[in-house]
Amino acid sequence: MSTPLRLLAASLALIGLTLAGCKKESCLGNDEGCRVASPCEKLSYSCEAASGSMLEVRTLTPSDKRVGSNAPGAGPDTVPGGLNALGARGDILLGNDRAVAVIAGLGNTNLLDPNGGSLLDLSARGKNNDGLNQVLQVVGILPGDAAHYTSMKIIDERPTRVAVQLSGTLDGKPEFPIHTIYEMRPCEPGIRVRTEVLNTSVDPQLWALADGFYWSGREALPFTPAEGSGYQHPSFSLLSIGDAFKKFPYLTAAMASDPAASYAHVACGEANLLEGFQSDQISSSGLPRTVVQPRDYLVFERFLAVSERGDVAAAADLALEARQKLHAEKYVTLSGVVTRNGTPLASGREVSVIVSEGQLTAGPATRVPWTQVTPDKEGRFQARVPAGRDYVVELHAFGRKVADRQLDKVQADTDVGTLAVSSHSRLTVNVVDWVSGIGLDAEVFLIPVDATTQKDTEGTLHGRFGTCAPWLGPPPGPSPACNRFLVRNGTATVDAPAGRFHLYAFKGPFWTIDRETVTLGAGDTKVDLVLHKLALQPLNTVGADLHVHGAASFDSSIPEYDRVLSFAATDLDVIVSTDHDVIYDYGQTVRSLGLQDKMSAVVGLETTGHILWMKRPGSTLPLVVGHYNFWPLEYDPTKPRNGAPADELVEPGELFDRVKESAPAALRDQLLVQLNHPWSDAEFGRDLGYPRALAIDTTKNLPSRDDGTNAGMYVRTPKGGFANNGQNAQEVMNGTQNDMLLPYRAFWFYTLNQGQFAAGTANSDSHSLTDNTVGLPRNIVYTSARPGTSFNTADFNRALKAGESFGTNGPVIEATVESPGVKRSFGFSPFSPAADAKLHLKVSAAPWVPVDEVRIVVNGTVVKTLSGAELKPPAKDPLDPAAVADLVRYDGSLALSELLTGVSGDAWVVVEAGARLPLAADFGGPGGDKPDGIPDTGDNNGDGKVDRADIAEGASYGPLRTPTPPTSEADPQFHFSQVVTGGYPMSFTNPFLLDRNGNGRFDAPGVAAQ
Repeated sequence: MSTPLRLLAASLALIGLTLAGCKKESCLGNDEGCRVASPCEKLSYSCEAASGSMLEVRTLTPSDKRVGSNAPGAGPDTVPGGLNALGARGDILLGNDRAVAVIAGLGNTNLLDPNGGSLLDLSARGKNNDGLNQVLQVVGILPGDAAHYTSMKIIDERPTRVAVQLSGTLDGKPEFPIHTIYEMRPCEPGIRVRTEVLNTSVDPQLWALADGFYWSGREALPFTPAEGSGYQHPSFSLLSIGDAFKKFPYLTAAMASDPAASYAHVACGEANLLEGFQSDQISSSGLPRTVVQPRDYLVFERFLAVSERGDVAAAADLALEARQKLHAEKYVTLSGVVTRNGTPLASGREVSVIVSEGQLTAGPATRVPWTQVTPDKEGRFQARVPAGRDYVVELHAFGRKVADRQLDKVQADTDVGTLAVSSHSRLTVNVVDWVSGIGLDAEVFLIPVDATTQKDTEGTLHGRFGTCAPWLGPPPGPSPACNRFLVRNGTATVDAPAGRFHLYAFKGPFWTIDRETVTLGAGDTKVDLVLHKLALQPLNTVGADLHVHGAASFDSSIPEYDRVLSFAATDLDVIVSTDHDVIYDYGQTVRSLGLQDKMSAVVGLETTGHILWMKRPGSTLPLVVGHYNFWPLEYDPTKPRNGAPADELVEPGELFDRVKESAPAALRDQLLVQLNHPWSDAEFGRDLGYPRALAIDTTKNLPSRDDGTNAGMYVRTPKGGFANNGQNAQEVMNGTQNDMLLPYRAFWFYTLNQGQFAAGTANSDSHSLTDNTVGLPRNIVYTSARPGTSFNTADFNRALKAGESFGTNGPVIEATVESPGVKRSFGFSPFSPAADAKLHLKVSAAPWVPVDEVRIVVNGTVVKTLSGAELKPPAKDPLDPAAVADLVRYDGSLALSELLTGVSGDAWVVVEAGARLPLAADFGGPGGDKPDGIPDTGDNNGDGKVDRADIAEGASYGPLRTPTPPTSEADPQFHFSQVVTGGYPMSFTNPFLLDRNGNGRFDAPGVAAQ
């Protein structure tokens, strides 16, 4: 016995519980591998004699490569792939003939796992369909409730079983030993897991020993059979989470994307129900909440199965099969056919069957949903449910229930018969270039023409992921998604519900848009749309989106093909891959689509704090440091996180140092650090931006060093390299919807007044086709780097760091400060303007992009607004591809001296163009009720002013909302709002730095200037 185990045995003996005595019910660190009588032994799957030869257990090495990874010259495809596959060197692979699993090796931290040991991947053998982000063992929801494993043992007993056994304690709590064993046997469609946790403290503990499933949104959706549940789960906060616990016979989760997968979680113990809470972000599934006395322990044994399909039924069938073996429960199989226009349908993600226990005459909240199944390509479906109960079978199409059927006392396998989908159209769209007639990559939006069509076509993914009209497919998944779809080389065909729709073709802000209005019904419909590229983007620039997510992110499930096609559909020159906590490279897919001469993919990373740990002065709640983007980096799928360094439990400055040190030497000097969404609201208890997490008071100047305050934490240098505010860029616009523009803009202005010259950027932060549109907004960067295979990332990053860019979702600003013989553009090189210098502005936009105002901002204050008759109107027909002569909205010069009237000392100047900014006020924000200089409340009641009547009852401020999209085509923003969902036109330059006293530097004006 090892020394640690001797110490553990001695401590157990002292409290009256020896290892020998535990072996009847518990293993508690038995280094021979858990051998107690197990309730999971009742699971018995018939198999061929050779199945045991397919058992495998090994530590992954650098020669292993995940299927579908982009690593050139790597080893054989041996590690399971899929949308969420993370397995890398140092992790442990377990496999049998039906499933393959990967357990994080010790020290390989991922997401919420503090030191390895979590289940990272679980795929059906040969399907490479991993859809798990992470499963980890927990006893609650607070920091310190997760297992922190410190030892690991591989058990190889082929052909009977293979296993990995881990030992440790709860994180930061040595008085609570915890042990887990993962085990795979032949023929079983998943993995057995057993966890034991011991209370060696002197106090009773309230524990809910469970598996924590981290879904993280836009990915697998949990489904539980409980009254009023299924996909529906009560919302909760940390204070109300106790009310969200429910009991259920099994937990399933299904991916709404490709490759498809679904999972089933079943308890093996005497209690035949699990207990936990569910959400789109995280699930807890395990033992009931239990008071564990000193010297007592809990044991949780369960089976986690994986299927080859992406509906609930594929997993629920496995769960019911397991429960039949464990608890002698009987199940029956329901089957049927779905027809469309009288014939069996070809499979489509827009059709689904839900089976619930209960009566049609009773409300849905009284029923128990048991399963959900997607018909196959012949329209057939079948699903298992418990025997002897009444069932309601519902057919859903395009996100709505279209048929139902009652079945009473189902005692045997039953043919449900035929369920019919209502009439629909097979819609084919052709999108071509107006000049050449060549087919284009583009995006098409379907917009209901009237309220009747809106109401009749509104749908959801069984109540999750929001509402769309029409609903063409799951919003987070591949095209079609929600009410839009991608067009490749000019043509796409989709199924769509009946109704009258506007069809908009869109290819980014620097093209025309086109629209046709059609009535869809039964049969086929073809529509031709024409687009024209406009001479809007300035010469010697590239259009770049610096914040983009795909399936590699833990909160995205859009397939890589659709992700890269969406870049081409919006005519981007440069995209930076910034997936959460993993480095990724879209280069291979760019090449496979033949886009390598038009588009450059830069390898990057978004670090994302998960483990709550940081304390700011005056706060008792632990926090995280938010999100940061880094590029360029090196993609290596054989390394944990594809080469990204561990990013938990460190301040930003130390994190910046880690990322730089992890990059190859040739890339380190190029590294660009971007602060993302600096004032974003917290999500699931975790702040997304460091400044907001610190609750910085922007009415006060930053200290020059760490003075023990929140602001002192922001400026300090934790390890001698980067300071915590050492970013090179920070987002001013994030996302297609501009709801947080005003806070981000205010914080950027504040940092400029403090002399912190981080370039303002504008990015989509897109995770799918529907949450944000890729490239809206985007950055226009003045650089010699040209998109294509020889793209010069070093010059591109140099230009960004120098502030030689502007951000936009439509309007184009060309701005220079001019005097005879001198012309200066914006950027971070201070210059002394001549006394007669003028600010020359040229503002342009596509005919469908309205420009209501051009604003000149000096030291954070708008000093001049151009509007009304001072601006040229757009084309009379914003949809006419020939109306390209009226792109310029303003072209003129303003005396710089007049703009600087009343301003003393050095000054910075930013130019903005677009819509009028929404009304907003500052009532306090995250630091308390005292105003902090950041807008936090809008005109939410629409009375034309912002006061406390706009604040929700019980809140001290907020929220901020974007203006309601116009409903009248007479409104100049009508067409813009159809394709830039939730947004309004906005663009801004980086600052001109005016060294007015001629001392050769810029002396920051501070908060008094604003």
